[in-house]
Amino acid sequence: MSDASDARPAVSDALYAAILADPDDLGLRLRYADAVEPTDPDHAELIRLQIEPVNAPRLIRLERRVGPRIAAPVAGFVAAWRVNLGFVDSVTMSGSAFVEHGERVLSRAPVRHLVLTDVAGHLPAIAASGLLDRLVGLDLGHNPIGDDGLSVLLGAAALPRLRWLGLAGCGIGPVGAERLAATSALPNLRYVDFRDNLVAVTAFPVGEDIDGSPVHVELPEFGRSLVDRYGPLPWLSLDWGERWLGVGYDEV
Repeated sequence: MSDASDARPAVSDALYAAILADPDDLGLRLRYADAVEPTDPDHAELIRLQIEPVNAPRLIRLERRVGPRIAAPVAGFVAAWRVNLGFVDSVTMSGSAFVEHGERVLSRAPVRHLVLTDVAGHLPAIAASGLLDRLVGLDLGHNPIGDDGLSVLLGAAALPRLRWLGLAGCGIGPVGAERLAATSALPNLRYVDFRDNLVAVTAFPVGEDIDGSPVHVELPEFGRSLVDRYGPLPWLSLDWGERWLGVGYDEV
């Protein structure tokens, strides 16, 4: 397995380190593109096209040709990866692989989105690792973590950047849902995929318009009770439900 530095010119190490430290800063990525233009024009072009896509066919060709090379430093440790904004942006890993290799992966790529599978028995170590605090998105969907597992996550990990949390089919009931609403560990949380749990919480579609989209959205009874107790959290709001489900999007 080659080191991450093998995949980029040494002159760009400082910029790459800055991107790892602040994956949301697109300006750093564009500066990196300028720096590697003379030696790696394909990667430079891919970065620019993924940030400001103006030539979709060319972008698709570059993703297919350049993507595997960009992902090479982490590909051997993950089950799946996705290149976005010019670098590996999303990875899928099993719980055991993340415990063993998560630090290596996140030190080699500016990962913003993490999908975890088979986390049974590993969630305490994952939550306590300190590696989740850099994520924008975390998907634990269809891991049967239940209320106790969600409590472990919220109790052990401060996730200041997290905006998207996938909890679909995780066996979470009213206790876990209320802990999520009450937590201060997720100050920037904007969306929660809470489908197929033991209690309905987030907005659901009602009716069907002529184009197949919902007529409007509503909050289930338990969701309304959480709003009454904890305020109109972004992930519980009807506004977000309308955006997600495509109701009156332009007006929201």
